[in-house]
Amino acid sequence: MPPTEGYHRDSFFQIYLRKDNTLGSLTEGTLLAVGGRYDYLLHRMWQSEYKSNPPGAVGTSLALETIIHHSSVDVYRPFRNDSSRSVLVCSRGGGGLLEKRMELVTELREDDIKAEFVPTLDPSLTEQYEYANENDIKCLIIISDTGVSQNGSVKIRHLELKKEKEVSRESLANFLSDAMASQFRNPSIWN
Repeated sequence: MPPTEGYHRDSFFQIYLRKDNTLGSLTEGTLLAVGGRYDYLLHRMWQSEYKSNPPGAVGTSLALETIIHHSSVDVYRPFRNDSSRSVLVCSRGGGGLLEKRMELVTELREDDIKAEFVPTLDPSLTEQYEYANENDIKCLIIISDTGVSQNGSVKIRHLELKKEKEVSRESLANFLSDAMASQFRNPSIWN
């Protein structure tokens, strides 16, 4: 069969977002998708040395950035698995206390507490607060060279509730488990 025999011209489609935020196929508005069948084009390009008929061809292209831009931000916001159970281990002074932050994160993870730290050598407290905000972390554990070495305590600060408490390092995991069970809202935990 000759390549063009029995085949119609390829058909294409275009989808636009109209100014009234409805989808349509008119040529006005913002282009969201194009595509169609390309059988005719493929048959014309198919070399005669091939003994088989060319396969059918269909293609689509989506303008994902445009679709996301015109969609609700909440729909495409990354899912965070129970951020109320995450803590950020921060440091104040002491050259960043990177090793101590890493040790504390390891200990908390061993106790099934999701813990993170800002992965830089000596982040400022502002940088650590910004990291917590960007990652939707509400509970900070702040260690300082004086607090850890002198009295073995850390400071726990809940950003949303604007509460803080000093806790001994040994009882930290128990305190966090109890506090997370009530989503930090039990007033007795802050006394």
